[in-house]
Amino acid sequence: MNTYFGWTIMGRTGEGCSASEVLLSLHVSDLRICDLWSLDSLGIKEPSISQSKSEIEEAVKDHFVRSLRRDDEGTYQVSLPWLEVHPELSDNRNIAERRLKSCVRSLQKRNCLQEYENIFKEWVSEKIIESVEPEELAREKGHFLPHPTRL
Repeated sequence: MNTYFGWTIMGRTGEGCSASEVLLSLHVSDLRICDLWSLDSLGIKEPSISQSKSEIEEAVKDHFVRSLRRDDEGTYQVSLPWLEVHPELSDNRNIAERRLKSCVRSLQKRNCLQEYENIFKEWVSEKIIESVEPEELAREKGHFLPHPTRL
């Protein structure tokens, strides 16, 4: 019988035949069997496999030097190093909005919403967080990180 994996023999075995006596031989001409389980055969390549550790370290160091800057207040900033080939993150805005509503309800039940709002106002004034306009969200595709309630 011809299967997706190639030709194989199928059929009933004799009644006196135990499972340990049955042998299946699979021949794959252009791959080793162990390659069937490798991520590479699925088109997924780990950076550590395609680049040596020293090459990765050098690329990260170069990225750091290129992206390092100092703002008006003297704070050093550097962008995070991203993998050039990476899976695209899904748009999880609906999930994030549901989590936010649940978080607000929880804070209201515990009478902590005002305290939480004060913390966020402080973070905005310290430039730890910033507001993003809805128009900007519509232009850019994004992935929202959940904010855990801690009070």
